[in-house]
Amino acid sequence: MSIPIVKIEHEKVEEVKFTSSLAMTVALVSWSMLFATLFLGYAVYRLSASVWPPMGFEQISLFNPILSTLVIGLSSWSMVRAQKSFFANNVKHFRMMLFVTIFLALSFMGMQFLLWNKLNVHGLYVQSGIFASILHGFTWIHAGHVVLGLLGLLYLLPLAFDSNCLIEKQVRVINISKFWHFLGIIWFLMFFILFLI
Repeated sequence: MSIPIVKIEHEKVEEVKFTSSLAMTVALVSWSMLFATLFLGYAVYRLSASVWPPMGFEQISLFNPILSTLVIGLSSWSMVRAQKSFFANNVKHFRMMLFVTIFLALSFMGMQFLLWNKLNVHGLYVQSGIFASILHGFTWIHAGHVVLGLLGLLYLLPLAFDSNCLIEKQVRVINISKFWHFLGIIWFLMFFILFLI
């Protein structure tokens, strides 16, 4: 008795989805451990400081970090809309939402450059001590991951002009979307821990 071809195809599709999802999960857990280590180091330094901000530095303005938080939050929302549109085979709306996400991602990176400039204006250069190094280190590492996320979003651009919603393409959209939401979550944690408390 032969196994129907449809069943074999379905099993292959599920295997591709599982393997790809597992790989992205492992990558996200690895990056989470990196940021968890940074947060732990910051917590030890923050709790051991008698005065905050330390070393006579003044409090950093929250305008840029709040704006960055809003922008990355909106980019996560637009990525959700893009993914839903892709799965609904609405290529036109997927294209529009993908372009919005890319625009917001570039805007977020622009705001990071403004933040680094603002830190320098306050005398918080990388070489200004542990506090300044931590702020720059956190934001640089996150920005490096945002650049990877931007490359992922650009990798989705050909799909914005293709009407075939194949399983391999769905997996690509899901994984890049997961990574982009991960970056948003990390930034929200950074905003709360580094700038609010």
